[in-house]
Amino acid sequence: MKPTYKGFEAKKSDGFVSLPPVGAYVAEIKEVRVVEQFEHQFIEMMMDITEGEYKGRFVDVWNANRERFGDNAKFKGIFRMRIPVENDEEWVRRTFEGNLWCVQESNPGYAWDWDEKKLKGKKVGINLRKRLYTYTNAQGETKDGETVEIGKFETIDDVRNGKCKPMRDRDTRQKRDADDSPDSTDGSNFTDVSESVPVPW
Repeated sequence: MKPTYKGFEAKKSDGFVSLPPVGAYVAEIKEVRVVEQFEHQFIEMMMDITEGEYKGRFVDVWNANRERFGDNAKFKGIFRMRIPVENDEEWVRRTFEGNLWCVQESNPGYAWDWDEKKLKGKKVGINLRKRLYTYTNAQGETKDGETVEIGKFETIDDVRNGKCKPMRDRDTRQKRDADDSPDSTDGSNFTDVSESVPVPW
């Protein structure tokens, strides 16, 4: 066989860097911004794990994916909180307040004062859940896949003491009829912005 390219060097492949498994971890809020989508405002946070076997894993995955996909690589350690307004449903307010309570409990002396920029650098527990989704591959075939996402905040003490309950999977797969054509999707209110915005910003 003749050489097919210049600069060949036999070397070990860097391999695939996987996302951390479902579970609870101590993490740090690396970047924060407010975004608008679907007529609502969200606090959007870029996060990474700071303790244990999976320390720095979201950044590691992002860097590995940048080598493979370039600017199309998506950062997976994104968490969004919908900012409640006066007439919102009670669950929206409860979710917002509960997540911020975890940040306050995990950072003695910190109190939420409606300045989202002060969240940067704070540490908090994160609970990762499985997300099931539908995608179209390069051959145009509809397939089902799975990933992990940050489902909610926990206190750091609860993470370290193993008191965090596993979260249910979030199923956003398309329902398909007998001929396997897309029919409808789950009505979840969560949007995975890691697929639509450049990160870090």
